[in-house]
Amino acid sequence: MEALRDLSEPLDDVWTTPQAAEFLEISRQAINKRIRNRKMLGYPGDGVTLFPAWQFDLENPGIRPEVPEFLAAFDEDVEPRAIAEWSITRIAGSDRTPAELLLRADTMGDALQLAAGYAAGPVEEHSAPAAESSVNRADKKVAEWTPTRPGSTGAQQAILLAAADLFSRKGPAKVTLREVAAAADVSYGLIYRFYRTKENLLVAVMELLVSYGGERLSGEEDAYAAIDNSFGADIDSGQFGRMLMWAVFEGTSPDRLLGGARSGGYLSQIDALWENPVEPKVRAEFDSGVLASLIGLVASVWDLYEPYLTALADNPDRDREDVRQEVTDLLKLLVYAARPNR
Repeated sequence: MEALRDLSEPLDDVWTTPQAAEFLEISRQAINKRIRNRKMLGYPGDGVTLFPAWQFDLENPGIRPEVPEFLAAFDEDVEPRAIAEWSITRIAGSDRTPAELLLRADTMGDALQLAAGYAAGPVEEHSAPAAESSVNRADKKVAEWTPTRPGSTGAQQAILLAAADLFSRKGPAKVTLREVAAAADVSYGLIYRFYRTKENLLVAVMELLVSYGGERLSGEEDAYAAIDNSFGADIDSGQFGRMLMWAVFEGTSPDRLLGGARSGGYLSQIDALWENPVEPKVRAEFDSGVLASLIGLVASVWDLYEPYLTALADNPDRDREDVRQEVTDLLKLLVYAARPNR
């Protein structure tokens, strides 16, 4: 095996299969499998397979841990040779290459963003993206995201709106990230850059819908107006309800589905009304059959939807039986308040 070069030498150095196999101490078949799975970068040369030397960690023999994530950020139809050539091409207006950015902890995110937005041709200069914070949800680290407001522009908004439509119509289990990319007219790599997994994207969409609905409700004149203008209204084209239904029947847990989403619109209006009570203007007589059907509907789906109610109410420590009893007490009040000749 030829002497290994350190990273102070040119990044355009390449190894052949025997060198890579000896360094990694694995078979050629295992190397080919890693290439197919995009765990390492290799491409056909002049009768041999070539491997960019910068991807090998000489201090801790193996593939640098940044490499698989870097490769996954590209669309699957981007050829490995194109990736290899692009990775050592100087960024326009800069003296650095994407590979050099990748190998530094403080610029690795820049390299991943460039890879996600890759297009054939010269590498364009990109300003470094704003640093992203992260949060842990259900023991998984996902990008923290502030919901984009309806009417705003940008690739992220297009992705979220396309995902909301597809998830609500087909059910999350039957939607792929590639379908979302096609519907949003963005690259698969860009979706991967923003969300990494379909689960993270689903959480982001639910946060968008809950946030949008909450803002709409909070902007109403009072709690009664919020109910009048949202009950059965087309606030989100019914997407939240349909997605919740799909999630329930697919067994998606509230933590996975809702992430950090919390219901605040009705809550703020109810709290304001309770501070200054005003009696609502309602019809004189009620249909007991409608009331009975409403109670029957709530009772029939209670076990299915209660975990999601608890998550939206941000009451993770509430005893389930206590929550059930509170809801039944509210229904009793409703029956009494709707009585004839009250």
